[in-house]
Amino acid sequence: MPQQVDVNSVRKGGYLLIDEEPCQVKSVNKSSPGKHGAAKYKIRAEGIFDGQTRNMVEKGGTKLLTPDIKKKVGQVVSIKGDIAQIMDMDTYQTEEMKLPEDLDVTEGQEIVYWDIEGRKLVKGKNKK
Repeated sequence: MPQQVDVNSVRKGGYLLIDEEPCQVKSVNKSSPGKHGAAKYKIRAEGIFDGQTRNMVEKGGTKLLTPDIKKKVGQVVSIKGDIAQIMDMDTYQTEEMKLPEDLDVTEGQEIVYWDIEGRKLVKGKNKK
């Protein structure tokens, strides 16, 4: 379930939902309040799944949504091309996930993956 955060608590490296897409914050710039207005925050973020850059400008005091990120461990059951069948080590359920190009894993190895709002993202090998 997404949580609300105040725009002035958003920091570089954090995560936000922008246009219902989970994004990692790349930069936050704050402009000083003017004579008749509140401070403005310019946020640049990159989509976790699609890599697209998203920009937004919000007034101070605005509430934004952060995605619910669950970090999990799974075991590689089988690999076919860039798709792996991963078994969750807690629930023993299996799901297919796309492997990153730079990740070198074999069947039987454990990986770390994130469950973000029901979507899965393989992050790397599990370092026990």
